[in-house]
Amino acid sequence: MPKRRKQAGSAFVEFALVLPTFLLMLFGLVFFGIVFAGYCCACYASQVGVRYAIVHGTNSSSPVSADSTAMKALMAPLLWAAPTSTTTITPSWNPDDSIGSSVTVNVSITYKTGIPFSNLGNIKVGATATGTVLF
Repeated sequence: MPKRRKQAGSAFVEFALVLPTFLLMLFGLVFFGIVFAGYCCACYASQVGVRYAIVHGTNSSSPVSADSTAMKALMAPLLWAAPTSTTTITPSWNPDDSIGSSVTVNVSITYKTGIPFSNLGNIKVGATATGTVLF
């Protein structure tokens, strides 16, 4: 019986030591899963934006032009894993938006870590896609 009394609180102490490590790993895994999903969304959105721009050049006779506001409106729903306040979509044409010019769409997302007592700062992910204006 005396041996049982010595081990009575050991399970609680072990649980108290393991729980913070387990929770840190769990929340870190979830957070980096969200960041990876944001990266995948940024890659896809930049590809869709370039596809849209190469078909709907701003100088084309198509009814919908590929100006930056139309492209941002098209790409915004595709960025479901990205916070809208820290997401930037930057299309650029080189040298201009005529046939044969190249178009580059850059999507950049910044995630705030929010981990207390950490020096991690912000995590920035992004993607860039390039194409040639066809129409």
